[in-house]
Amino acid sequence: MKQTIPKSLMKRLLTLTAVLGLAAAGVGVSSASSPVLFNGTLNQIGPGPQANPSPVGWNIVSSLTYNSSFSDGADSETWCNGVNDPYQTSNPQGYGLFFKPFQGSTNVINNFLAVNFYQDNPSYAGTAYTLSAYACGQANYSGYQTGAPNNPGTGLYIQFLDGSGNVLATHQYDLISAGLSNLGDPVPTSQFTTPSFTAPAGTATVRAGAYMTNVWSTTGAQSLTMDDFDLEATPAPGSPIISTQPSAATVKPGGTATFTVVASPTPTNYVWTLNRIPVVGPGFSGTNTATLTITGVSTADVGHYQVLVANGSGGNLSTVAPLAINGINLFPTVNITGTVGDTYAIQRASTVTGPWTSFSTNKITVQPQYITDYTLPVSSSEFYQEVFLY
Repeated sequence: MKQTIPKSLMKRLLTLTAVLGLAAAGVGVSSASSPVLFNGTLNQIGPGPQANPSPVGWNIVSSLTYNSSFSDGADSETWCNGVNDPYQTSNPQGYGLFFKPFQGSTNVINNFLAVNFYQDNPSYAGTAYTLSAYACGQANYSGYQTGAPNNPGTGLYIQFLDGSGNVLATHQYDLISAGLSNLGDPVPTSQFTTPSFTAPAGTATVRAGAYMTNVWSTTGAQSLTMDDFDLEATPAPGSPIISTQPSAATVKPGGTATFTVVASPTPTNYVWTLNRIPVVGPGFSGTNTATLTITGVSTADVGHYQVLVANGSGGNLSTVAPLAINGINLFPTVNITGTVGDTYAIQRASTVTGPWTSFSTNKITVQPQYITDYTLPVSSSEFYQEVFLY
């Protein structure tokens, strides 16, 4: 049986009949700079219980001065979706990150709220990073009151950790002094980008995120929102530069899938991962080469594949390549068990070999999701399949 090695908080192996297709931030490039962040379900985690789960691939840590176990400092909601977010005009609409200053006390000397929203990614010494995000605050957001005794803070940050999780360096970028907008309806409208920060010797992880510290409740119009996070990495000179990114793959159950990367100068080290966890096991071959092959594909293999390429000068991380299983059904109702936010085309044919015709395009909003072909007359000889789009 194929296995993965638990390595980080980002482990998320789902059993699917179609595809796990969480969008990665950015697209593949053939230059020195490349996007790093794993967007996860940041666009799909919606309003519900006040203490919503963190978007997959991200961590939210919240605290109140007199309640250190507090977990309700932030969630994702539609009304704070970023203006530059591709989900902004989609249906259902995407979500932005909502920081909740109103959870703190109205007393400026009592019970302050702090929120840390971040993601960890593999890194190499010498790699330079910039972090961007769209952000906005309402007119009465307490973070604007820089002269308050508790010294509230609002910003982006990049932190470098060693292999044991020890912090080597922390870099903060204050959004208030950078001109954070204060609109009535705080849709993230302005982009902010940190200066470039370089990973020091011994770096194994780059932590990137946003923070809101020592804030409190006001009389209303007090929110802070952020969205469209993008961490750009520029490897050290001489590091492998990826010219061909791995492509998405869709295979039938039991089939064979391959992912290939091309980089120059030729890397001396390749590490393929599934959902950020190194892949091992008899069903995987080429885990330390330019081409990863997966035989006997099952639902346990569905997910996001990436490769770390490195040489003596440094390393680089490829973009995400999802693996999908293409299920064929004999009935007009198609059951898609996938990830909220993924989009599929449902196709039909009069024979199992096709030709296939798309009759519906669907963005998953629940798990599982049932798509029914209501075309009349209903035929008992139609075949159906799901095809991953994005």
